Amino acid sequence: MNATLHIETRLLSEEVRAFLQRIDPIGWRDGRETEAETRVDRIRSRLHAVARAAEGASPVAAPGWLDSLIAVFDRAPASPTEEPRKAWARFLREVQPAYESLAAWLRGTGVAVPAVRPTNVKRSLFHVASALLSLTLLRLLPEKWMLVSASGAIALWAWSMEIFRRRSPRLNAGLMRFFGPVAHAHEHHQVNSSTWYVTALLLLAVFAPRLSAEIALVVLGFADPVAGIVGRRFGRTQIRAGRSLEGSLAFVATGTLAGLGAAAMFHSLALGPMVFLAVVGAVTGAVAEVISTRLDDNFTIPVTAALGVTIAGWIASIPL
Repeated sequence: MNATLHIETRLLSEEVRAFLQRIDPIGWRDGRETEAETRVDRIRSRLHAVARAAEGASPVAAPGWLDSLIAVFDRAPASPTEEPRKAWARFLREVQPAYESLAAWLRGTGVAVPAVRPTNVKRSLFHVASALLSLTLLRLLPEKWMLVSASGAIALWAWSMEIFRRRSPRLNAGLMRFFGPVAHAHEHHQVNSSTWYVTALLLLAVFAPRLSAEIALVVLGFADPVAGIVGRRFGRTQIRAGRSLEGSLAFVATGTLAGLGAAAMFHSLALGPMVFLAVVGAVTGAVAEVISTRLDDNFTIPVTAALGVTIAGWIASIPL
């Protein structure tokens, strides 16, 4: 491994990641195009540094994504433009796949590189719909063995697709085209978030009490997309891995309301215990979101929230 290439590539990934976060449409501010152009110039300089470092690298070590990333940044919007927000949003969609190719190369060298998740309203709606569908399944299947069988079959299909698409680039391309409106670019190279989600559903079906599972599902389905939107639009106080304090507070507030709604709809507990369990589910889910860098939060949030609610219910002697 060329050490200079490795260092320059890590610095480049940090520059590109920060750039993508700044031009996300939901956080765009008037006048930000000047800052965007300055960042593009810095990234172009960094790309030239990577290219120089790659000149002495072996064919195996040389990054295959370099030419495509250089070509993308050569197409950056030129100022002035009549609708800078839309122009830079289109550019974000071009840069995102190239950044994920860079990130995948770095991950292959053992470097943990956060994925960038731009605002995607369709994905947020898909999050909510998945939670409601899973909640419906949970209520319609009265016996535990039915729930385990159904969720197990879905998880088996999902992991089978993961295996097959790794062996077939054509299948992978087809699946990603199908899920394109709701998929993030990094899912071309990593296990799909939906696969992690249905895996979490299987674990909830096997181990979680019904109320714990219900709260966990709505915490993920409602709080996670709201936290993303609030964090991108209003996030100022960064915590880690792109998460902000403002987004986490929105997660807790939304998760508490969603968990309380699910508990009140399906169970006859007193208000105090319901609020307590909803808060525990929301807070543990928010913590899981913040610390999830290697594992997908579509897995860690519902599993952690369900575990938190179960433990809290056991300590407080609340029937779940």
